[in-house]
Amino acid sequence: MSNNRGKYNTTIRWEKRIDHALKSIGDRGELNLSPLAGIDYVGKLASEHYSGHLLPRGLALHDVLLACVDKISTEFSNEPALGRACNYLQLLVQGLSCREISKQLGLSREHVSRVYRKKALALLIEEFLSRVRNGG
Repeated sequence: MSNNRGKYNTTIRWEKRIDHALKSIGDRGELNLSPLAGIDYVGKLASEHYSGHLLPRGLALHDVLLACVDKISTEFSNEPALGRACNYLQLLVQGLSCREISKQLGLSREHVSRVYRKKALALLIEEFLSRVRNGG
């Protein structure tokens, strides 16, 4: 049981970090402060591709997240059960709030938050972890 609790806490930690980074996608300074910017893969990307930029880790994290959203959208946007989760991600990275996204989708904010936000975050966590563990 203790092992399950640890896994649950780890999942919640990733969900919070990814969610915060997504909501901060337009703020490289905030992304630079994210614990996700301290991941080895992000640091390597920052030093190899963005060393001449201000806040290179924030920029690297930004681009990793966008690449993850693009891959998820490409793979799942035509699947009925996940299409709206993909729409949610695409609209979120464009800077829309959950309320604005719910209007775009024609659904209640509560439903979007409870259903599609959770599906979107689960997909993004899976893709993000796969990418950083496998070096892109």
